[in-house]
Amino acid sequence: MEENNKREKIAAAKKKLKQFQNSGRARSVSRTRESSDREVQREPFEKLSRTSSPQPILPSNTSRRQSDDISAHRLDNDNRTTASTESLQQLSRQINGLLSEARNKPHSTSLESAVNINWEEAAKSGLQELEERNRDLAALLEKHAQANEQLSSQNQQLRAHSKSLQEQLEAERNSFHEKHKKDIGSLKEQLQVHIQTIGILVAEKTELQSQVNQVQRIADQRIEEIEELSGRLKASRQRVSDLERTLSTSSQSSHQLEKTAAESAKEVDRLKLELFKSNKQSEELKQQISELKQQLQTKVSENGSLNHSVEDLQKRLEMAELYAQQLSSETENSQGSVEVLNNLQKERDSLLERLHQHEDLTQQLKLERDQVTEQYQRYTEQLCHQAQQLTQQITVLTEEREQLLNTQHQLEGTITELQKKLEDVSIPAAPLVTQTVPKELTEELDKLRSHVREATDALESQVRDNMQLSRLLEEKEDKISSLERSLEELGEQAGDKAQLLESIQSDKTALSRAMTQNKELKSQLAELQQGFVKMSQDNMELVTKLQTEQHSVNELSAKLAQQEDEITQLRATLSHKEQSISELSQATQAAEIEKYQQSQMSDRLRHYEAQAQLVDTLQNELTSAQDMMEALTTQNSELRTMLIKATEVKSVSNLKQENGEESAANPRDEIIQSLQDTIRQLENERAQLYDSLKEQRALSDNLGIKIADLNEELIKTRTDNLDSDKISRGEYNELKNAMEMIQQKYMHVMKDKADLSDKADQLEHLVLQLQGETDTIGEYISLYHHQRALLQQRESQKNDYISQLARDREQLQDKLGELQALVMQLLGERNMLHSYNQETKLSPQKQQPQHQQPQKHQQAMSNGTLNSYNNDWPDYTSSESDTESEVEPIVGGQQRASTPDSEPSQLSLGSPEESALHPAHRSNVYNGHTREETDGGYSPDDEDNDMHQGQHLHHHHHHSHHHHQHTPPSFRLPPEEDKTAHKILTLLTELGHSHMVEQIPLIDRNFLPCKFCKGAVQIV
Repeated sequence: MEENNKREKIAAAKKKLKQFQNSGRARSVSRTRESSDREVQREPFEKLSRTSSPQPILPSNTSRRQSDDISAHRLDNDNRTTASTESLQQLSRQINGLLSEARNKPHSTSLESAVNINWEEAAKSGLQELEERNRDLAALLEKHAQANEQLSSQNQQLRAHSKSLQEQLEAERNSFHEKHKKDIGSLKEQLQVHIQTIGILVAEKTELQSQVNQVQRIADQRIEEIEELSGRLKASRQRVSDLERTLSTSSQSSHQLEKTAAESAKEVDRLKLELFKSNKQSEELKQQISELKQQLQTKVSENGSLNHSVEDLQKRLEMAELYAQQLSSETENSQGSVEVLNNLQKERDSLLERLHQHEDLTQQLKLERDQVTEQYQRYTEQLCHQAQQLTQQITVLTEEREQLLNTQHQLEGTITELQKKLEDVSIPAAPLVTQTVPKELTEELDKLRSHVREATDALESQVRDNMQLSRLLEEKEDKISSLERSLEELGEQAGDKAQLLESIQSDKTALSRAMTQNKELKSQLAELQQGFVKMSQDNMELVTKLQTEQHSVNELSAKLAQQEDEITQLRATLSHKEQSISELSQATQAAEIEKYQQSQMSDRLRHYEAQAQLVDTLQNELTSAQDMMEALTTQNSELRTMLIKATEVKSVSNLKQENGEESAANPRDEIIQSLQDTIRQLENERAQLYDSLKEQRALSDNLGIKIADLNEELIKTRTDNLDSDKISRGEYNELKNAMEMIQQKYMHVMKDKADLSDKADQLEHLVLQLQGETDTIGEYISLYHHQRALLQQRESQKNDYISQLARDREQLQDKLGELQALVMQLLGERNMLHSYNQETKLSPQKQQPQHQQPQKHQQAMSNGTLNSYNNDWPDYTSSESDTESEVEPIVGGQQRASTPDSEPSQLSLGSPEESALHPAHRSNVYNGHTREETDGGYSPDDEDNDMHQGQHLHHHHHHSHHHHQHTPPSFRLPPEEDKTAHKILTLLTELGHSHMVEQIPLIDRNFLPCKFCKGAVQIV
């Protein structure tokens, strides 16, 4: 509506200007036509007057020439005069030129005299017409004088009216100046206060932004830790459920182990009998080896004698050859010598062949001996290496295996010696020697070979058993490593649980940092104040514009004073110039027409320039308004993002003590109240600004009305003056300048009015935005209260769950203490404690880093029972068989018992001895004493150590049962041991069927983790 009103007013003003300009043009056209008609009427009379009275009319002719020259100059400059006036002026110029020539040449020819006579006659006849014309002109002069007097009186009235208007304007200006000075003073004070507050708030804003960034980083870290912990908790729950399942399976496997233990005991007895037999066989083999050594020595001596005989034969051959040579030299032709030589050569060839055969056999035997020795050396080295690995890895089977290895080495030595002897015996296997070997030696050699074969078969079976044992050991080592990994993971989970508790406590303390929200609200208030400062700046700009208007009004008043002075001067000059008005009226009319046209052109140009300036200013103000709106929208978006981040931080810090919440609620309420007060203050200031705008609009409307009235009066006066055709050039210039100034003032006022209306609309839009932001702040506050109630409820649920966990932990501690006491009592009753400790020392779990305790605690833990059981641990781990390993069922049973799915008690953090020797965690438990917790706390490591110790003790209980089955059938277990074992089994079943792990914590019911989101998903 306001824009439509503005447009209508501007259109009305333009119409008025166009009407005024059209009226001025019509008047100028009518003036030109009247002047042309008057000239046409005057020219014939002037001709007559010139012919009738040539000499006395000279001054009038000169004045007329001057007027003609002026009119000619005007007509040359004016492009809009008609063609008739131009032709008449040319004719008058020609006639005037002829007359002047005739007057300058009085003694001319007869033709010239005749022309003068004719002109005199015409002048006499037109005297009467000229007199009539002079009378008409005198009447017209009187009328013009009267019109001038009327115009002067009207001019005086207008000046008096303008003076009264100026006085009213000055009074209004003074009052307006005073009001604006007061407003400017108050606004300056407010500006200083706001500048100070802005500086303080900017510093606070920077601090708050840094704190917000830190809080966000901490919140992200906490969220990541919570996600990791939730994943670990789920994994631990699954493992615990698996362990509970394996507990039931382990109880079944324990019964199977008892059965296998009985069978293994029988197998051990059988293996001992076989060992006794093998020892007897080894002694017999030793005796046989000694006999074979003696036989070998005899054979060696015989071999030496044979070598000597061979050498003698060679010598004989050489002698025979010499003798043959001598005989050939002496009796070359004798046939007997030839036959002898042939025989000797044959004998020699046969002996050489035998020698070559013997040498080949010896070389082959040497090579075979070397190969066999190298193979047996490699084999012995491999066996030694395997034996070393087995001695390092096997802890339970060490003693019997060492005995077996010793016997094995002895047998291997004897076998190598026997083989060497056999090789040495087989060397003189030549056809010459074989005849001398007796049958008894061959039979003994066959027997020895059979014994060697049996020994090699026993060795191969033992090697197979050793290979199976090594394979089982490797499998056990793999399982032990997997168990150690699981134990390490459980230890890490225990540490993570402790970290979780610490993080919960730190979250409780971190909730006290909720004051950051208050600081964020302060920052929002600072941004609102910045908006207010911008509004105040806009008001200051309006004030400066008003000052510029006042300055322009002062300039107009000064110009009006100057115009009044000029009017007084013009009044003085009017009396002198009234005589020359009749002569200069035409010139002034032409000049006025030209100047009016020029003024119209300049007015149009100024109008277009003013419109262009107005468009530029409007565009600049639109861009500034758009920039301001964009800044406000960005500030609103930043405020909303900060509020959302604050709510996220609040949702992450999900635990807070009630006292801290009550203490933090009061400053929040105070800040909210201060925000509401500032919003009210802003609304009041908006209303004040709106009232001031209304007043300024009213003032501008009044000024517009007054200016319109002045314009109408000026138009009326202008029309009267134009109708009378009696106005001076100075008055016309003054009125023209006044009209231009009034037009400029009117355009300036209209532009300011449009700007003020636009700014008022912008301020209204800003106020609506601020109201919307206050509504969103209220909604965030209500949402925060709701989230705080949810956090309180969750905290109560967490406290209940923690108390329940503490109760379950105390129950488990009591049960584990009872189980440990019963296990140690059982070990003490069965005299296994010392050997148990020795075995744990030799176990591979000793490689893990453990806390070592001093010797005093170890003695206090044992209560003097360790020294009495030094040599009572039985040898039940030996295993020997012919082809198949009979130790495999025992180790297989142990394997089944030591799998990760067997019992949860195997997930320990150290050896049973070291877990039993931690006085910092628990006191002596051997004589029925209860376990004492240090610092009133309990760690998951203690629980795991207790469970691990119970499992190992239960395992050794089975071994002790195997050992007692070696005794005769009349020996049975005492009833007390059966009772303790029964108690241990009942406690294990109770621990296996505990429902503590199956309880789902209340925290995870409302916590919905997501890898793409941050924080907890709240159901509001």
